[in-house]
Amino acid sequence: MSKILRLTDRIKLTIGDVVFTIAPLNHHQKINLSNCTTVKNGEDHYDLLRAQALYLKYGVKGVEGVVGYDDQPYVLSFEGDELTDDCVSEILGLEQRGKLTTAAWQLLNGVKDLVDPVTGEKLDGVSLEVLSKGK
Repeated sequence: MSKILRLTDRIKLTIGDVVFTIAPLNHHQKINLSNCTTVKNGEDHYDLLRAQALYLKYGVKGVEGVVGYDDQPYVLSFEGDELTDDCVSEILGLEQRGKLTTAAWQLLNGVKDLVDPVTGEKLDGVSLEVLSKGK
């Protein structure tokens, strides 16, 4: 039997001692990600950093295990249901950024094994759990 993520489901993505809560993207958000292409010298170039930033903006709904340099817990800031641009920039400064963006990108079309795109091996220190809120 096939399984499907509902937009109300949340994915608990653990990278080392940091836990991110990720939401599935709706089709409008996925279309925006697919439009991260520019034309240079007559060739299409996909802006991966822009796409990763958009994915984080749309998909990240919570974070645990991160503190600021003042040792206070880091709190995400939102505009409506999306992270602010400043918050996305700050998250992209985390040492876990590489594994976060790799894992989040692979989750774009559903839950699957999270692997390093270069080696094909399972991402070390990364796990996920689907927290279903649907019926």
